[in-house]
Amino acid sequence: MIVNFNKRRFNKKYIEKIIEAYEYALKLLKIPCKDVEVNIDFVSAHRIKSLNNNFRQKNTETDVLSFPNLLEVGKVDMQLIIDKITKKNFPNEVNPENNCIFLGDICICKKVAYAHAKEYGNSKAREMVYMAVHGLLHLLGYDHMLDEDKKIMRETEEKIMKKIKLERD
Repeated sequence: MIVNFNKRRFNKKYIEKIIEAYEYALKLLKIPCKDVEVNIDFVSAHRIKSLNNNFRQKNTETDVLSFPNLLEVGKVDMQLIIDKITKKNFPNEVNPENNCIFLGDICICKKVAYAHAKEYGNSKAREMVYMAVHGLLHLLGYDHMLDEDKKIMRETEEKIMKKIKLERD
């Protein structure tokens, strides 16, 4: 798995835990292809608000936004996309430079994530990694619009966070 982090807001203290969480997520979810790629961008509150307004018509700051490359949000059952992540099924989405399937982009707003950490009594590291995990699950087709889907997504997030020793206190 390749995780590309933007250079201008590169935060080294969370990188190792995010990569550890992502590698475990691939195992836990039984993703057929481990050669996948994700971009993560740590953005300002102004930037996340602009993205949220442009793509979701919500003129507010948010903690994380995901831009899936393999699916149209809300149109694919989460298990269907996970089972089909292979180079054979997505030949046009394989990056020729690294031979990985590009899953999509994730934008995380540190300001909002840090505020949530304080509000929920979590460490900043836990909240930042949680946002990255949440974003990855969205790239894979998970959603939380319906209560049943939300429960599945939250349970999956917490399994991953527990495995990397960043569970809730």
